[in-house]
Amino acid sequence: MFEIKSKDGLGRIGKLTIGKKSIETPTLMPVINPNKIVIAPKDMYDYGAEIIITNSYIIYRTNKLKEIALEKGIHKMLDFNGVIETDSGSFQMAAYGDIEIENKEILQFQKDIGVDIGTFLDIPTHPDESHNKAQSDLETTLERAREAVNFDLNLNGTIQGGTHLDLRRKSAEEMSNLPFTVNPIGGVVPLMMEYRFSELVDIILSVKANLSPARPVHLFGAGHPMLLSLSVLLGCDLFDSAAYVLYAQDLRYLTPYGTKKLNEMKYLPCTCPVCRKYTAQELINEKEEKRLELLSSHNLYATFEELKLIKESIHEGTLFELVETRIRSHPRLLLAYRKIKDYYTLLEEFDPITKRSALFYTGEESNLRPIVKRTKDRIKGLNSKKYEDHLFFGKFPKELEFTYPFGQCEMEEERREKGDSELTDEDTIRIIADYQFGTGVGEKLFKDAVVKRSKTKMIRYIYNENGLMLATLRARDGLFTPNIEGSKRLKEIIPFPRYRIIVDEEAAPFIKEGANVFTKFVIDMDKNLRPYEEVLIVNSKDDLLGTGTLMLSPREIRAFERGMAVRTRWGIEKNNSTQEY
Repeated sequence: MFEIKSKDGLGRIGKLTIGKKSIETPTLMPVINPNKIVIAPKDMYDYGAEIIITNSYIIYRTNKLKEIALEKGIHKMLDFNGVIETDSGSFQMAAYGDIEIENKEILQFQKDIGVDIGTFLDIPTHPDESHNKAQSDLETTLERAREAVNFDLNLNGTIQGGTHLDLRRKSAEEMSNLPFTVNPIGGVVPLMMEYRFSELVDIILSVKANLSPARPVHLFGAGHPMLLSLSVLLGCDLFDSAAYVLYAQDLRYLTPYGTKKLNEMKYLPCTCPVCRKYTAQELINEKEEKRLELLSSHNLYATFEELKLIKESIHEGTLFELVETRIRSHPRLLLAYRKIKDYYTLLEEFDPITKRSALFYTGEESNLRPIVKRTKDRIKGLNSKKYEDHLFFGKFPKELEFTYPFGQCEMEEERREKGDSELTDEDTIRIIADYQFGTGVGEKLFKDAVVKRSKTKMIRYIYNENGLMLATLRARDGLFTPNIEGSKRLKEIIPFPRYRIIVDEEAAPFIKEGANVFTKFVIDMDKNLRPYEEVLIVNSKDDLLGTGTLMLSPREIRAFERGMAVRTRWGIEKNNSTQEY
């Protein structure tokens, strides 16, 4: 079971529950080679690993390991109590052309040794294979996928298709209809090794557009910290890495902005335990086995540190800014990021309408963020009395100067005021409401408004002429939080089903008392809503039940079986909207 806790772009902080175990995503699965363990699985907790991945085919083909795994189970064999995922041998198939095992056989073995997430024997297609070969491989993969779901086992449903986007889309659609726990994107390691990042972006976003958003996505073979932030922004949740060891074997030192050769370094630009204790020269002088362990350790620390930074960026709403700094570490990454302009509709659908942090301009690529075009579209038709110029958005209504994202941009051109009219409080709140809820809403919503300012002299509370509160203007983003009285007006002004979440009768009494709305109780909604918008909660008769903040996109709400759809702010039978001034 997968739930979303926070989001930015297509990136999300999620909770993946496997039986009684749970992990937080995005995260890394360190690869454990059972024949040559460099860092003990039990020590992976020290780095932040809640899940590891190993190869069931290697274990199956090594008699001693096979006997131990069957006798003790995979968790005792590896001495790791967290989630263990296993690959099926597809990597070996890609490397050597074929392996001596059947799909059913490797699935049964994974079940017998007690893995938490298994993998069926998919057919990896090299990126440069012809369409006919890729299609043939995909048909075999889909046939084996349908065979695999008959096993009582949490499984990866790996999406294949080479670089042929029509096949990737088909694979994603087919996998969405099968009960897999995770959907890895396979066959992409050669693209990453050859720095073909633009093709990787095309593949990821083609898959995401056609895959159920309720599925966590595992980007197979992606473990370099340089690539993680972009991959998360595009919607990948899980990564596996043997890079921490493989790079260390070649005396390479991982950083979020690229790879360094240890024997060319004088300083270690990191504060992990290894880099605090050793100088570059001392690390080089260590015995080979010890040096491999230490450098592998650093590489893991660097990778998990980057993942923590990514999660904090999602929480703050600054993931785009982080990615735009990282892509400048390699020209191929910069070119790959520019591909997002071709997927504006997809990114805009899932990107939150407001964020915790200000909007930072990092370069011309900042104009590719979905918020730029979305905001320009939303201000069309607004009838302002005064306009100003903005770096991102061009001419915009001055009434919105403190409203997200206009007032939360940290780099603007010098403002040039246009028009001589002085703006009143009534002008300001009308335009903000029109921007937030649609042209024409503000005049009707605040037809008899009385504006109250905060101690800092900013507009804060809106009452009606009888002294009942209609809405609060949030200091954080300059958008309205409607109270029940204001929500009643909005319901009459805005035609059904716009700005509405429609819930079933079972949930209605609880929502009236202020309970949150969970996805399983939503029966319909305005398809044009975006995460973090303020919405009206109604029943199928359009009776108002409450108001709150939408936590997921409409497509996510339809796809998820559990999780919060709306954080209810006011229920009509438990609210403070009658507060008087």
